[in-house]
Amino acid sequence: MGVPGAFFRRVKYSTNPVEICEKGVIVIWYLCDCGEQNPTEFARICRQSLSARALKDAFVPTYDRMKRYQGQWHVEQGIAFPDIIFLESEDPDALEQELHDKCPDSCMIRLSSEQKGLFTQLFGEEKHMSLSKGHIRQGQTHVTQGPLQGKEELIRKIDRHKRLARLEVPAGEGLLQMYGGLEILSKD
Repeated sequence: MGVPGAFFRRVKYSTNPVEICEKGVIVIWYLCDCGEQNPTEFARICRQSLSARALKDAFVPTYDRMKRYQGQWHVEQGIAFPDIIFLESEDPDALEQELHDKCPDSCMIRLSSEQKGLFTQLFGEEKHMSLSKGHIRQGQTHVTQGPLQGKEELIRKIDRHKRLARLEVPAGEGLLQMYGGLEILSKD
């Protein structure tokens, strides 16, 4: 379920006053395709090998999902994007140069401030999306609690047996598929 390489492209930095935080520092988020590598390991490598000037943080967003074993439902964590990590930088030129020098095959896309806001709402400060709950009435999904509440338009498919939702979220100039935990409590 990867993202086609053509979706990622090299981007150049441009100042957007909407992205300036209270301290006057611009923090920009990028998505980076880690290809065949394990995303958690790739994020660790980025944190270790890129300078603090280029990289503020590298992380792999996770989500809660339900799995049934031993006759009971258990909450487990899954990786929201199987082959993508998020990078935070205050100096995008340095990040792009260092990433290209250390990982020449990696590609990244820049998130707009609106897209960054959406991911912050979904994943929070912990960079983890908790389980959402809702119901289906007259063919319409209504999420009553959790990070997907009010964001039903992102849901593309629901697997009620696995208690999982496939979402399409805007990223760069395209859409990106991800998963999130969604328990449907009732359906009419």
